[in-house]
Amino acid sequence: MKSKLKLVPFLAVIMLAGCGDQDEVNNPPAENNDTTENNTQTNNETSAFSFKEFELDVDYKGTNQDYEVEYDTLEGKTEASIEDSINDKNLHGDEAMKELTPLFEQLTFNQDTPQAEVIQEVLKVFQLKDDYQEFDLEVTFEDGTKKQYEQHQ
Repeated sequence: MKSKLKLVPFLAVIMLAGCGDQDEVNNPPAENNDTTENNTQTNNETSAFSFKEFELDVDYKGTNQDYEVEYDTLEGKTEASIEDSINDKNLHGDEAMKELTPLFEQLTFNQDTPQAEVIQEVLKVFQLKDDYQEFDLEVTFEDGTKKQYEQHQ
């Protein structure tokens, strides 16, 4: 009887471990720990990209088609999702990161880049058409700067 009682808490822990957030990434991209001549300290809180949050929503005219990306690295957890009604694709967690990582690596804009350049770069990298009705991008950069890029056509 005692062995059965020990098994119950163990099984409960196993069952709870399987109940995670579907957007949570199990294998987040490697942290950016680059050092330079002027900065010999590394920052373990940085992400692999120049931003720690990236939320994109592009809606298209006369259709119910849109493209949405959510990427967050908060409190040591990385979450990612892609909801792409244009290509009928919904990806979450590791599947989303597998697709987003090479795209994010191509992005070169920073908080000083003009809005028009940011929008054009994002459309190009994500291979999205420029006949959108609404473009909305919110980015939180590594230094904590939050920027919003919006355009309605």
